[in-house]
Amino acid sequence: MHFALLGITALLVLQYSRATSPYLDQNPALQKYQDEASIFPLEETWYMAYRNFELDPVFGGDAKCVRFKSSGPGEDGAYPVLLQYAPNFSADATVTPSLSPGYTIENVLNFQAQGQAASVQGISAYTDVKKCVVFRLPYAGEGKCALLVPESKLKLV
Repeated sequence: MHFALLGITALLVLQYSRATSPYLDQNPALQKYQDEASIFPLEETWYMAYRNFELDPVFGGDAKCVRFKSSGPGEDGAYPVLLQYAPNFSADATVTPSLSPGYTIENVLNFQAQGQAASVQGISAYTDVKKCVVFRLPYAGEGKCALLVPESKLKLV
């Protein structure tokens, strides 16, 4: 329950903070709370526990059990992952952390499906490698975000 409240609070703050700054994830003063590189290599499966939009144009449409797990060792700052959702869908992808302007830590994850030239970004609003990640997902639309949790914390959401 604690993680759900934390995640929902972070999502609401992200949603309503636009009056003073574009997004929390565009504030280098908060970067110590947005270190996406600290998650890699993935030690366990991560689940999309909540999103503030119904249809995800990239990760599963209206699927309810979207998850990511490591599918091998990282190389040159890129990490292979297996994306799974629906009853039997899986796809290989590469995740590459990168920096936002003004940042010194990698707060952006670039997801690229195997065999595809284009990639999509997830930008960290909040990251705690042991508890959760709140991502802003520009590819899904203005103000769209998601809460991801590691499998070990899934029952707490």
